[in-house]
Amino acid sequence: MKVFRAGQLGRNVERPPGRESGGRSRDEQHRTARRREERARPGALPRTESVPRERRLPVLPLLLLAVLAVLVVLAWPFGGQRVVLLGSDARADEASRSDTVVVAKGGGGMLAVPRDTLVTIPGVGEGKINAALATGGPELATETLSDLTGEPVGYYVVLDFGGVEEIVDALGGITINVEEPIDYGLEGTPVSIPAGEQTLSGEEALGYVRYRGTPTADIGRIERQQRFLQALASEATSPTKLPRLPGTALAVWRNVETNMNPVRAAFFAARVGVFGIGETEIYPGTPQYIDGISYWVPDREAGERVVQETIG
Repeated sequence: MKVFRAGQLGRNVERPPGRESGGRSRDEQHRTARRREERARPGALPRTESVPRERRLPVLPLLLLAVLAVLVVLAWPFGGQRVVLLGSDARADEASRSDTVVVAKGGGGMLAVPRDTLVTIPGVGEGKINAALATGGPELATETLSDLTGEPVGYYVVLDFGGVEEIVDALGGITINVEEPIDYGLEGTPVSIPAGEQTLSGEEALGYVRYRGTPTADIGRIERQQRFLQALASEATSPTKLPRLPGTALAVWRNVETNMNPVRAAFFAARVGVFGIGETEIYPGTPQYIDGISYWVPDREAGERVVQETIG
């Protein structure tokens, strides 16, 4: 039932359907009434005024700090663990031999063992350290290194050298100070690297770590491999490389075999990133030919001292 207010009734004048006095439609009148009701509500503010938002603490930074603190606490005991990096020179038609043997300690240093080092391989006998990988896999290589160093080596990472290219390219290259020019063929592909500070591509980095054309031969290559690992760690922990880390981590995981789960691997990498790579040494010894075969005969006494300085 429609109610008219006083004064609304006028002369008997016909109006268009849907129109009331003043020429306004019923919809317009309803909207006007709603606006009046909104303004009349207690605590209502004019539409031109904004309600101040409640101030909140920066949740995301606090959450990240909390996660970082938890990771540091959890990773701290892992600092004493030792990991051996075995660079595999696997070929499709032959067993894999370790072309690179480096023992690293989280938050400590690195000890490189020449691949021709004469050792006693458990269950096999005397032979070169790089034969342990081919004979019994990374587990036997790890056991052999534990016997050589006198320190427990609990974890291994086997890196296919073919993966070096993918990892370095994913990182956007690495910067290394090249001591002398490198010019040789890598599996049919010429590699030429001038001396001085260079940003190496994946292919160039692979050539750099495998080159043996200097007078120091294998020892010189080990020194280059150590510099490469240091440069790789430096690049990977640089803030400018942060956008590339997911792709780099994926490239690493595709090209390694390890007995570390992803969490432990991340902890170890975090400690290297935070504390850096400490003292780096080569296991001492002398080159000798035995029965016509070239060996690196270890100096056990000097080796004990070097082990304590690096991974002890």
